[in-house]
Amino acid sequence: MRDLTDDIALMRPVIAALQASGTDPANVLARIGLQAGELPPKRFPHALQALFWQAVIDETGEEHAGLFLVQHLPVYQGLLLEYLFFSSETFGAGLRHALRYIRLLSDTLNARLDVEGDRAVLTLAAASDLSRHFAEVLAGAVIRLFNALTEDEFVLYEVHFTHQRGASAEQYRAVYGCPAYLGSERYALVFDSSILNRSSALAQPELLQMHDLLAQRKLIEIERIDLVNNVRELIAELVIDNRATLEQVSLRLGMTSRRLRERLTTSGVRFNDLVSDYRCRLAKDLLLNTDERIEVIVELTGFSEPSTFYRAFKRWVGLTPVEFRNRGRS
Repeated sequence: MRDLTDDIALMRPVIAALQASGTDPANVLARIGLQAGELPPKRFPHALQALFWQAVIDETGEEHAGLFLVQHLPVYQGLLLEYLFFSSETFGAGLRHALRYIRLLSDTLNARLDVEGDRAVLTLAAASDLSRHFAEVLAGAVIRLFNALTEDEFVLYEVHFTHQRGASAEQYRAVYGCPAYLGSERYALVFDSSILNRSSALAQPELLQMHDLLAQRKLIEIERIDLVNNVRELIAELVIDNRATLEQVSLRLGMTSRRLRERLTTSGVRFNDLVSDYRCRLAKDLLLNTDERIEVIVELTGFSEPSTFYRAFKRWVGLTPVEFRNRGRS
């Protein structure tokens, strides 16, 4: 139900790689409606990935844009998940800590670590609808990060992608230093499991606890945003039948009305305000962009009586619906 997003920390290295490759990132960003330096401060809508990578292909002239940019990627610096590695006792412990908070990087990833003898398999996703360019550049970023964290002791055996079509086997080997397999059931990196036991010279339990707590707080914040967005979507679905009530929405979310009210309060919003906000935005859109009669708009916005709609609209906007439509069109 929720809108999927990626942390902006995933996009900034890509922008840096574009710059390093001789491509002006401003031209790429302009194609998706953003100005240079105008990347979202926290989360990047995943729905923009397809447009973004098409813009990268157009600007670089590279068919395999993600793979091309891997060669220009900087190593992640200052990332919270990186701190979890450093403050853990071993590389493996740090990796397992980081995987608990993989959603801080992207809603589209569902990572896990499996050890199969002398091989470790880091599965990043099982979904096949990831942009291949996004998947290939992210694989490169993870490899660079792991090399930096282990002082180049990280040994990669294979890379697996779920997309069916891509670059040649030689191109993948040249970039990743190992074979890459397309059309796999999982998006994964296969590497020497012995690196999991590598000790961290900077391991500090106190720092690990602090970084873990900070990651938990960030994850809770994302979940709060999700909740508000989910409630907004359900309000939009239910309002036309005048069923956008706290009880109906909480039922659809599988929680009690009291629990939903408490969680919204913690997120700094009230349910009735979300309903009013949606009704107001919908009414203004219908008044300005359609020729629907006021009586129809009353029904579409979930009001039972025109008089109630008129009073609410005047309170929201300071104008009657007719005044607002006439002023907007003039």
